[in-house]
Amino acid sequence: MKQQHIIRKVLVAALLATVCMPVVNAQQTRQQRLRQHLYYLASDSLEGRLAGSVGGAKARQYILNQYKEIGLQPYSGNGIYPFRPSQQVSSQMLGKDSLNNIIMIIPGSDPQLKNEYIVLGAHYDHVGIKGGKVYNGADDNASGSTALIEIARELYAHRSELKRSVIIAAFDGEEEGLFGSKEMVKMLGKDIDKVKVMLSIDMVGWLSANDALIIEGSSTLKGGKETLQQLGEEQGMRLKLKTFERSVMTATDTEPFAKQGQRPTLAVTTGLKSPYHKPEDDADLIDYEGMDRICAYVSELTLRWATDRAPLEPSGKVAPKHSNHLRPFEIGPAIGLGSAGFRYPGSAFYGKNSIEGHAGIDCRLNHNLWTLQGEALFNAAVMPKPDFDGTLADAFDDFSRETQMGLFVPVTLIYNLTTKGDFYFGAGANYRLLLNHTAEYHNNLWGVHCVIGFRIGQLGLSLKVLRQLTPYYIDGTKPKTTSLQSWFTISYML
Repeated sequence: MKQQHIIRKVLVAALLATVCMPVVNAQQTRQQRLRQHLYYLASDSLEGRLAGSVGGAKARQYILNQYKEIGLQPYSGNGIYPFRPSQQVSSQMLGKDSLNNIIMIIPGSDPQLKNEYIVLGAHYDHVGIKGGKVYNGADDNASGSTALIEIARELYAHRSELKRSVIIAAFDGEEEGLFGSKEMVKMLGKDIDKVKVMLSIDMVGWLSANDALIIEGSSTLKGGKETLQQLGEEQGMRLKLKTFERSVMTATDTEPFAKQGQRPTLAVTTGLKSPYHKPEDDADLIDYEGMDRICAYVSELTLRWATDRAPLEPSGKVAPKHSNHLRPFEIGPAIGLGSAGFRYPGSAFYGKNSIEGHAGIDCRLNHNLWTLQGEALFNAAVMPKPDFDGTLADAFDDFSRETQMGLFVPVTLIYNLTTKGDFYFGAGANYRLLLNHTAEYHNNLWGVHCVIGFRIGQLGLSLKVLRQLTPYYIDGTKPKTTSLQSWFTISYML
């Protein structure tokens, strides 16, 4: 009786596991399978798939089961690669458990080319529960994880045709700082040089809303644009090809790969039209027909790369955000605000400050840690000045406001503390041509300035303090008058 009781408990447990874990039938259409994967991965029961959480572990086990069911073999070991982030992370950002990547491989058959890797990656984590609300992350990035399962299925079905090996990587910890992809690059070690191209699938569930598949980084692979465009025309897929990944505020799992030897990386997405990082990002809003088309496109693209003997070569062009060094020449727009006011050296008068604004072009020549910066800016400032009518009270209390507009050209020698120009300081000289001067003013003004600033990728923020040396007034009987200005400037290097 005791044995029967134990057998009954085992059978009940097995039945419950079968009911709780979705069963995917390979005879279903791909679109049906996509829907089934995604509804599970974006379900409330996974509690937003926070990295290191129980919900994250459920998502990982589901994905691993799908990979095994397809027939993928682990890259090494059992295919699960636990890790902890190398940098300090707030305990509120991660669950209690370790983070885990899933890395599988479909080996190529060519004796030489099988040692060249094409990496397809998608992160499966999201941001968990906030304020009592589950952030299911259907588009971000249950959609990419789901698509990768079906792309892997298609590639495995053609495994006998592959010359190059294809690595299928499900990353953990992307939301908190690309931890999973960073860990994979670290794990590969010297084998990172075998990676010929890396493609990240991140947020691909809103094709109909975007009306096109966005592929960023198309110029990092030699001949990449032509291949992408040709396949798009063959499959009737409208594409938005972007030369590089340019977004300053967002990143995807391509970044750690691009920064290791500046290898070709492509980011595939349908954009940010979904309820990005909101609790409304649910499975019922996903465009499954569009996802099906994206799977067909990426599968065929990968097959062409993996079956063609033509070399996969970097173009030599690198996205500025992925570069570890400043480019030799940079140019971009600049805009800013600050304060400005007259100063009266050698007299009893003092100056009041008011608002200043400027906009124009920022150009930079970079060499190692040094930068020569030249700017051409339109500058407008409201300058309070005392009315010089001969009374001391008026000199101190009776101020009028004068708007001055000019063409401002500062030239600055900058020293960068790192080769990426993350933080810098410098000094230089400047010239201002007053555009609304009167006969009482000099219209050619010279000065000096100092600057301190920092950069995040292509975006820069700087503080410049400017001291005018040329007196404003032509009339030598008036008090000597110059200006002191401080500017905050935001620039973006194209």
